[in-house]
Amino acid sequence: MSRQFSCLAISATILSFFSCNQPTETPSVTQPSSLHGYGGNQMEKWDFGQQSAADLWLQWGQYLTDENLEGILSIAGDSITIEVSGDDVINGKEELAERLGTWFETADVNFIPEWGVPIVYHDSPEDAADGTWVFNGYRLESMVGDTLTSFVRHSNVYVSDGKILFHRIYTHSKTVESVAEIDFAVDMNSYEGDPYQSVSIYGSFNNWCVECDALSDEDGDGIFEGSIRVGKGELEYKFALDKNVERQETFEVGMPCTKTTGQYTNRVIQVEGAMDLGVVCFESCDCP
Repeated sequence: MSRQFSCLAISATILSFFSCNQPTETPSVTQPSSLHGYGGNQMEKWDFGQQSAADLWLQWGQYLTDENLEGILSIAGDSITIEVSGDDVINGKEELAERLGTWFETADVNFIPEWGVPIVYHDSPEDAADGTWVFNGYRLESMVGDTLTSFVRHSNVYVSDGKILFHRIYTHSKTVESVAEIDFAVDMNSYEGDPYQSVSIYGSFNNWCVECDALSDEDGDGIFEGSIRVGKGELEYKFALDKNVERQETFEVGMPCTKTTGQYTNRVIQVEGAMDLGVVCFESCDCP
């Protein structure tokens, strides 16, 4: 493990991670004559690594969300090093187990992958160095009581022989806010539009991610429900069909449950504590 760069400039398309259920096909490897790239202020020869290294990192993230300490330790190298910050370093599996165990006892953890790419460096055009680096970006949430701490991060992860041996973390932002659990429900029985398979909710609480928070209709009564923890204060949101922003609700300006800013008219509420909003109909402030 000879390279621990703080940044990597890549002139190729980044392979994105949209969920922990990505296809596991192994990408084709570029011929040595196409090796390219630079890290820091020096030229470096690199190529795309194996998808298996990226999958291992996504598995690590899923184990964090599941608070599965045994799972994390199973894919961590015995001498793993994690640089959380300049003066906060975890050395070895034993210290990792102690730190994570304490964290899992006190907090609800959520790892949200956003992008990543596996890289293999070459010491020469013909010979690849050992191991694969997974350069990635993600969000991390830690919930303690009604306080949510959220981090926006990218990291450099070194994988070799099916184990994570090194992890350097770069934190771009950290926010701490008081949150409350809100119960949402939308009645689709009066909906007369095109057929749909799913209903989701999105808004200012999840950076307008239409795919991130699906609602469920477990009893099949046509009412889709879900509970979401959101920050206190003003909350704008909408319901959407099939996780498609083109199939979001539309509202007329001035409807009592909405707020219009520029060209956007969204549902709006003020969150001061836990709330059950009752049942509303799609594209309506209530239900007839």
